[in-house]
Parts: sequence; structure tokens; C-alpha cells
Amino acid sequence: MRHRPWTAEQRDDPEAFAAALHRWADSAVDSPLYEHLARRIAEDPRMRAVVAQIDRVPPLNLLFGGVRMALTPEHPLAAWYPVLVGDAAREPDDELWDVFRAYVLEHEQELVEIGCTRRTQTNEAGRSAAVLPWIVEAGRRWQEPLHLVDLGTSAGLNLCMDRYDHDYGDGYVPAGNPASTRLTLRCENRGGFTTPAGTPRIATRTGLDLDPVDATDADQAAWLEALVWPEHVDRLHRLRQALAIRAETAVNLVKGDAVALVPQLDRLLPPGPIVLMHTVMAYQLAPEQQVALDAACLALSRTRQVARVSMEPAHAPTHTAIRTGLTRTTATNRATAHSHGRWIDR
Repeated sequence: MRHRPWTAEQRDDPEAFAAALHRWADSAVDSPLYEHLARRIAEDPRMRAVVAQIDRVPPLNLLFGGVRMALTPEHPLAAWYPVLVGDAAREPDDELWDVFRAYVLEHEQELVEIGCTRRTQTNEAGRSAAVLPWIVEAGRRWQEPLHLVDLGTSAGLNLCMDRYDHDYGDGYVPAGNPASTRLTLRCENRGGFTTPAGTPRIATRTGLDLDPVDATDADQAAWLEALVWPEHVDRLHRLRQALAIRAETAVNLVKGDAVALVPQLDRLLPPGPIVLMHTVMAYQLAPEQQVALDAACLALSRTRQVARVSMEPAHAPTHTAIRTGLTRTTATNRATAHSHGRWIDR
């Protein structure tokens, strides 16, 4: 999907730019390290100037991902990254800022290039557990295998949901199509939802993305790892297992703008019902693109049986809203979920 760069006015207004960086820090409650660094960047004119050169969103994710790409356990910065050194990681402090700032300024050109050429393509397999009940619900309606389509798919990890085991605490859903690598997604069912009897029957898997990620390409897989936040050791392990499963799963990755591609799905896919899903993607679309996506979903529904399941940011930093319905105005709120699928609630 298209990414909206910050406007020139935002970048040229120091106060507005600093405020935007602080708002990003407010949302980074799952990463004390990144929250600490974001607030320090917001108050540092020289570092703000680096971030301002990154014309994709969110620029801090891209900057932090670029730094993480280069780190090894031997690098001085690694001492603060649990994903690299485990329990021995240091707490964020002034020394971290000094080391981080020096590194960024020394590698400014390289990091800006990464930020302006890569995309924030976090592919979190844990989100599959959050949307699974409503994908299964759609499939029950038609009583036949469905064509699963992921908008803004990255590497297509969420298209493999029937290959993962799902543990909801009060219910267990085994993989309907087990992979040679087993992965159990743990999602606390805080809302008392009925646990699905099984995973959906999937006829085909299609991922639409401006720049799809090849799960078998070492450089692209390394970028996905770099986007995992420093404290999220469990997510890093989950990503590696999911990439292995994805590599052995037949997925059709289509390069292009999903808004433009949705109307073509009737022609691209064999007969049968279609479930469109997107997870933490549509928030990046401009208002006119969101309107166009709604219109594309409606147009497709005139020639096919179609359901749409969305999981997009909600009112709290780590919360998303799961909704079902073809358009934003007609969709029904079904649940609240952690942005990485750690829990689902009412």
C-alpha cells in the first residue's frame, strides 16, 4: 500500500515536528528503549534533521530498523537490545543515547537511504490469532473453501493461518494443514469469545503489496527481523518460525497497489468466495484511498461472495479494532485486540 510522507510544513516546523515525534513515543509503550530514544530525538535538532529526510512513514520505525540491521551482538549498541543479548540487556540510559546518536550521525547517509527505500513491512504472524475467529465465521457462511486475500501482505505470513496452532487459553485450535515447522500462536481470550472449531479451509492464498517480501530471501528476511522491537524476543522467534512455514506454503504474492488490484480479483481468482483481510495497514492510507478501497470492496461484492475482516489501530497505543463489513461506514465492531495478537477482548 502507499505510504504517506510527512508534509514539508511538518518537517519545517520544529515545534510541530518535535510534537509528532513525542506522539510516536507515546505509542511505543511496548518498547522502553525506543520510547526513550524517540523522546531524545524529539528534543535534538540535529537528530530531528536526520529523521526529517526520511519521506516514508513511520520514519522512526524506518530509522530504528536501519540501525538494527547493522547490529551484531558484538556491537556496542547491542548491550541495550534484548533480541541480541537476552536477559543481559541494559536499561535505557544516557549512555545509550550518546552511543546511539553517535552511530546515527556517523552513518546518516546510509540510514536515510534505507529509510527512503525500504517500507515498514512488519509482518506479525500473531495477528492471525486475533482475526482467525472472524475468518472462520465467514467461511462457515459459505460452506466451501475460501480464497484468502491479504491487503498489504508483506511476506504473507498471515495467509498461513491454517498452518499454525492457536492457543487461546480457554481453547485450542490445532492447525488444519500442519507445516513441518510447528508454530503455536498464543492469544489470551479475554472477551470470552467462542473458540473456533478449526482453522478455515483455504482454497488459495493471495497477498497484495506494493513491494512483497520474499520469505526465502536472506536480506528481506533480515529486514523483517530488524523491524521487530528490541525487547520482543518472543516475536523474533515467532517470526523465524513463521518465515519457515511461509517458505513451504504456496502463496501468490502480487506486486501493486491493493486498492487498484481488489477490483481485478474476480478475474484473477478461480470461482468461490473471497475473504479480504488487512491487519494494521489501512491506517497508512490517505482518506481518498480509504474511500477507494471501500468502493473496490463493494464493486467486487457485486460479482462474488465477499467478506472483509480488518484489524486496524484503535484508541489506545497497543490496541486495534477488529471489524467485519465491506466498508468503514457499514462495518461492525467485533473485538478489541492487542496490535501483535497477544489478546482479544470485547
